[in-house]
Amino acid sequence: MVAFSIPDAGALVQPLADRFGLSVLPLHAGTIVKSLAFWVSLQLLSSHLSPRLFPTIYPQLKRSTRISWDVHFVALVHAALITPLCAKVWYDVYSDPTHPMAQRRIYGYTYEAGTVYAIAIGYFIWDSVVSILYDGPAFVAHGLVALSAFVLAYRPIFIYDGLGFLLWELSTPFLNIHWFLDKCGKTGSRAQLINAVFLLSTYVLARLTFGVYNSYSWFMEVNFPAVPHVPAIPMSYRVYYTVGNITLNTLNFVWFRAMIRAVQKRFTTKPDDSSKKIDPKAVAQGKQGVKLGVQGSSDEPFEKEAGVGRPGREAFERADVGSYGGDREARWRKAAKSKS
Repeated sequence: MVAFSIPDAGALVQPLADRFGLSVLPLHAGTIVKSLAFWVSLQLLSSHLSPRLFPTIYPQLKRSTRISWDVHFVALVHAALITPLCAKVWYDVYSDPTHPMAQRRIYGYTYEAGTVYAIAIGYFIWDSVVSILYDGPAFVAHGLVALSAFVLAYRPIFIYDGLGFLLWELSTPFLNIHWFLDKCGKTGSRAQLINAVFLLSTYVLARLTFGVYNSYSWFMEVNFPAVPHVPAIPMSYRVYYTVGNITLNTLNFVWFRAMIRAVQKRFTTKPDDSSKKIDPKAVAQGKQGVKLGVQGSSDEPFEKEAGVGRPGREAFERADVGSYGGDREARWRKAAKSKS
């Protein structure tokens, strides 16, 4: 009888770790594999449970939209999980001056922080593959840059600052909720308006404010330290992470512009009397009524502009209509109704 055993993940990545000087990578390889399996399983779970939980919505979506539904679900769960984990480690560093990462910002490391990284890396592997298959160049760049940056940090180096960048995910749950509300027919609803307020607020706070500050603080610490780093930071790391920082921060501002336009599209203010223009003073005094007008729930033009939408996606969506049966059945029902 032949016995089968599962290879040790740490042993498998040891040659790679030795080659690139990633000394603590083998310690977390097993968690990376488990994390990747978890996100893949969540995507499969969504594809099987969503038709049962949303029988009037999910089966009627195009195949590409159903895939996006599953992907948004995984992204929502990841953001809801990784943000508090990062915040916990971040707080530990700030509240304890003796913490290894408080004493050594550049080279500080703990197993707990490395585990948080492993969970994120498993997700970034999944995200990179999904982006290559279904999304545009901006998402692909984001996934690959984030993945490589967090793997290379297992030197260990920049662990502390990397946790700060993971806190950018604070706004992601609201972005995904915004998308789900569109697909559930809640476009322009009060729930979506409230969610939009939280989305834009957390995005500005986590990415455009804290993100820029954290990047600047990291850049100054790496290039103009009060005390020289021992050992010296390799030039390849300084250049790569600087370029990565600039890339990700630039994408944050590009996406924010697209996000603002998407929200504006859903909530356009119109006067009750179409023959008049909106007078802000009259509105404030209660002399003129206004209402919100929804112009649509498709963000495709903004996604293309931001590099998120995949080129030729419209043709892809048209080609896969009915491939899983849902859209085809809807067309049959519509045709039968028209004949009757």
